[in-house]
Amino acid sequence: MNQRQVKVTFQPQGRTVYVLPGTKIIEAAAIAGVTINVPCGGTGICGKCRVKIVSPPTMPTKADEKILKDAELKENYRLACQNVVIEDTVIEVPQASLLDRIVVDSGLAKEFEPDRRYAGKDKCFGVAIDLGTTTLAASLINLQDGTETAVTGGLNPQVACGDDVISRIKHAADRAGLDELQRLVIGQINEIIDQLCEQGRIERQDIYEITIAGNTTMEHLVCGIDPSPLGQMPFKPSWRGANTLKASELKIDINPDGIVYLFPIIGGFVGGDIASDILAADILNQPQPVLLVDVGTNGEIVLVNDNKIMAASTAAGPAFEGARISCGMRAENGAIEQVKFNGDCVYGVIGNVGPKGICGSGLIDITAELLNAGVVDYTGRINPSPQAATKIAQRIIVDESGQPAFVVEKNIEITQQDIRQIQLAVGAIRAGINIMLKKAGIKAADLKKILIAGGFGSFIRRNHAQQIGLLPVGIDHQIISFIGNSSLAGAKLALLSVKARQKAQEFAAKAQHIELSADSDFQNEFASAMIFPA
Repeated sequence: MNQRQVKVTFQPQGRTVYVLPGTKIIEAAAIAGVTINVPCGGTGICGKCRVKIVSPPTMPTKADEKILKDAELKENYRLACQNVVIEDTVIEVPQASLLDRIVVDSGLAKEFEPDRRYAGKDKCFGVAIDLGTTTLAASLINLQDGTETAVTGGLNPQVACGDDVISRIKHAADRAGLDELQRLVIGQINEIIDQLCEQGRIERQDIYEITIAGNTTMEHLVCGIDPSPLGQMPFKPSWRGANTLKASELKIDINPDGIVYLFPIIGGFVGGDIASDILAADILNQPQPVLLVDVGTNGEIVLVNDNKIMAASTAAGPAFEGARISCGMRAENGAIEQVKFNGDCVYGVIGNVGPKGICGSGLIDITAELLNAGVVDYTGRINPSPQAATKIAQRIIVDESGQPAFVVEKNIEITQQDIRQIQLAVGAIRAGINIMLKKAGIKAADLKKILIAGGFGSFIRRNHAQQIGLLPVGIDHQIISFIGNSSLAGAKLALLSVKARQKAQEFAAKAQHIELSADSDFQNEFASAMIFPA
């Protein structure tokens, strides 16, 4: 049942989103790309997430009354983690409430001032790119003052040649295939630059630098370098560390003197995107042990204990980005992004329009709700006759393959095969986390902080992620924080500051590369992790 969503506008960021009534302000802000600081994990005890409800007036919660001053309460300040939106709402987010360790709407983290390399130029811009296996995200940054001028994104067109890195490595086995993959991604980058220029009202020649954070395979392919050594033991990349090239060499159409900086590669499948995550999260200054998980086609995992950095990548597959799911789609207008079972299946759709499919956050929600309702058991099997609420049970059908499926809406179903794909994605990340913890000699209960990154990481409901095993179970919610697209955030930092690039390279050199696929325990861990937590 498509429930009408409410409009939430965040100022001064000028971001507007539509969410289900009853959604917490902190979740709506994350969807809008406004990263609010919640060091207490949303328990309402730190008071760092103060926001001002411009309209309509609201009654304070008990947590508000306990934490906020009387003057703040009178001015309609509220805790974003404790208050929900019921109707169309306008919210003012003070600068002090933004997460300043990640590049936010100011386009500048406090730690890094813009380098004055281009101080004498009238117009000087750079583009930061998160080059994912399935999607690209990009930001246009004014290099003179650090402000973010435009943002955009799109699909990685290389998916036509395979939706994971292994299939693309195989496709690049001959020169023609490699050239095709490079041409596709460079074409998309140039198209994204066009969009950014149009939004920012600048010309291409005003862009002097590009920073790219991508996994090892993606960075090889964008450079047109043969990735075949990555497809076989010992999974050796063609280079380690950072790489700087002329944009003209890659046929990226910006200023003729423009350069492209690629984030440092750590190891075989541990690429520049992880180095960028580590930089943006300022991970050595987090309470330790700290775990960072970047949820994407390649699930990146970083564990820091006693100032030692371990980094790994696991092939989660593109399920959470909409691929290999019968009704899957990207997080765009028409995507079901939130699901609740409340006597019936209730969902929210991005853009407040009719549903077209389900994106990653919606898949996590509905899988957790199906488990809670007994429609799916711990093995992942859909029960054709569950002891569930009548309206929920009535949504189970037998599909064309003769397998049970759950109908979310007309022409939108969760099939048995979809559940298997979700299990594969969850199992890969869960197994990787377990192995990393074992190598560090610690348990999940020892973790002081868990950082969730990724394009849709901020939209995940923590309890649902734990319910399906994507995050460790039995962990207090207050140690779980969402840091958004930290790969893109790190690319922004590197765009602005040579110091940031140096720091990323230091992190990459310090990190110990854990090759999960070569670990003798991985297959056993993966098989166990495929089972949903009981």
